[in-house]
Amino acid sequence: MSTVNEDGSWDIPEPDHAELVQMRMRLITLENIVLGLLSGASDEQIERIRKRADMIEPRPEASRHPFTELAAGDMRKFLERAARMAKTERREDGD
Repeated sequence: MSTVNEDGSWDIPEPDHAELVQMRMRLITLENIVLGLLSGASDEQIERIRKRADMIEPRPEASRHPFTELAAGDMRKFLERAARMAKTERREDGD
């Protein structure tokens, strides 16, 4: 159970194995939903997401963080995967 300390900070227990498994499954589910949506996105929407990935940087007062860089790269990889999915779907539909 989470508790709030006198200074306003939180004591949050580490997730147990079952919670980590559930989070991983939900993440995979969400990734596949996003890929499905991106595979049908317009060129304008894809370009907007690509530009957003290029804009990802730390806040002005913060230092660069590897996860920030990885997030931008993952966005680009998602766009590439979605493009491959869209191409496969078009082939299957006979377009």
